[in-house]
Amino acid sequence: MRKRAGQWFWMSLVAAMLIGSSSGYAYTLLDGSLELKGYLRDITAVRTEDPKQGLGGEQFKKGEVELSKSFLQLEGTYTVSPDVKVYTRWRGSYDASFDFKGLDNFSRAVIDDQRQENEVRELYVDVRKGPLFLRLGKQQVVWGESDGLRLADIINPLDFRWHYFLEDWQDIRQGLPMVRAIYGVTPKTDLEFVWSPVTFKPSKWAGKGTYWEFPGAGIGGLPEKNYSTSVNNGSVGAKIKTTIGSGFDVSLYDYYHRNENPSAELTDAGLDFAHPYVNSIGGTFNTFVDPIKTVLRGETVFNINEPQTDFTKPDFIAKQNTIAFMLGADRPTYLPINSESSMLSFQVFYKKVLNPESTTVMFGDSAAPGQKSAQTMLSGFITTSYVYLIPNAVLTPSIFVFYDTIGSGWARPLLNLKYGDNLSVSLAYNKFWGHADGRGYFDPFSDRSEAYIDVKYSFQ
Repeated sequence: MRKRAGQWFWMSLVAAMLIGSSSGYAYTLLDGSLELKGYLRDITAVRTEDPKQGLGGEQFKKGEVELSKSFLQLEGTYTVSPDVKVYTRWRGSYDASFDFKGLDNFSRAVIDDQRQENEVRELYVDVRKGPLFLRLGKQQVVWGESDGLRLADIINPLDFRWHYFLEDWQDIRQGLPMVRAIYGVTPKTDLEFVWSPVTFKPSKWAGKGTYWEFPGAGIGGLPEKNYSTSVNNGSVGAKIKTTIGSGFDVSLYDYYHRNENPSAELTDAGLDFAHPYVNSIGGTFNTFVDPIKTVLRGETVFNINEPQTDFTKPDFIAKQNTIAFMLGADRPTYLPINSESSMLSFQVFYKKVLNPESTTVMFGDSAAPGQKSAQTMLSGFITTSYVYLIPNAVLTPSIFVFYDTIGSGWARPLLNLKYGDNLSVSLAYNKFWGHADGRGYFDPFSDRSEAYIDVKYSFQ
């Protein structure tokens, strides 16, 4: 704890100097060529339900702190010339929940993996020459239109270790060294090429004994299959995006990649987690429909050879073709509870395994091999802001609900206070529930409901 206090004292001191020097805004140097910004953040969460046996995370009891993570993030943009810029984003963090629970309750490998973070999350060079844009280096690429689940947004693997999927994607995506090129064919049409030549990264899962442990995954679970750093383990994709008429945005893409989520594979040495190649072909659309004042958006993807579990196969993996889509609608509206505008959002997700075999375990439903060949998910979001209750502050309550139609779900009521341009404080509750037979999407975390406070000070 003393080491932690010393580290965060110096990190906070640097941040305070930046904040003080910039009066809460981006800090500029070198006659404006270098711009620095970032944030300080602390999120603390408490378990609100007694643990069930067999789901993982059992050592954290109801009322115990299962997350106490402090962050310092710094971003820098250096303008070399009007056509060349260099960007970097670094993040450091420390999770004191390991100290609260006691280090003796975790393996050394898990502590080293999850307690501290010191990472350059992105570092790339942007070059623009006429209609051609190049981005070279460690980066994130976003292709999708959906919230809460990813269909097209599949290029960067996620880090599920410290707060599962409950964070903004940009905060848990793993940056990859990539070459990204966008060529403007016309003012309304772009061609995009993405190539990650030598690096494969799987999703990161919480280690054994931690709160968001997924049994079998992460450190202390099955070993990850080792993929060498070579062109043979890279990924490549292309996308064309255009605007039809006055505002109908549509894109088509093809991405060939290793599946970021693990599949248990039986080898001569035993079980490990493998990541076979998948070819994802799909498209997205986004448009504003003026007569109903609503943004309509959607995604679809056809996955060729997506791995599924089948214990009758020699290596326990069955490669199946799947199809999935999302349709969403976002509409600003006025509600009786507030004179200010509110936002309503709705999404429906559907995914189906095509031509499944009777022995294939689909969507994690090991209780019914060959039966659950499709999955339907619904989500709803409502938010409204009060700008007149507190001087210089905006109070925003919201609720987000995700429901698996088989009978499991997740709901997050949240209350956010933003004071001025820099300080944000959120109080929230993540409530999970599962299907009676343990067959729903959220069942592995049906006992891991939590309440948390999230404080963030931005200088940007």
